[in-house]
Amino acid sequence: MPTLRLREDALVEHERAVEETSDERFDRVEFARRALDVMGTPQTTVAVCGGATRLRVASGRWWGRSSPDARWAMLSVPPTASRRAIVLAAAELARVPRAYALEVLLREAGHP
Repeated sequence: MPTLRLREDALVEHERAVEETSDERFDRVEFARRALDVMGTPQTTVAVCGGATRLRVASGRWWGRSSPDARWAMLSVPPTASRRAIVLAAAELARVPRAYALEVLLREAGHP
């Protein structure tokens, strides 16, 4: 079976992004929902919740569904998460390239 090998620096960059915070005032849960809507999460039911102490993504196979590809996911968004951190977490769930997700959503939010 093939194995996926990730570069250590790629993992560190991802971890840094998840830990990014911002004091900007905006509805982070709504922004996360919008990010997921834009990117799409086919065959995945996603719950988005606020109030967490840390940005967290959890997902797994939805056993018992008619489709073997059905998945569940949860995105916990803290009140200090940066837009970038939220977009990267949503991109992980949507399985889309992070660069694409960042560009589309940050431009939509009015950030260059």
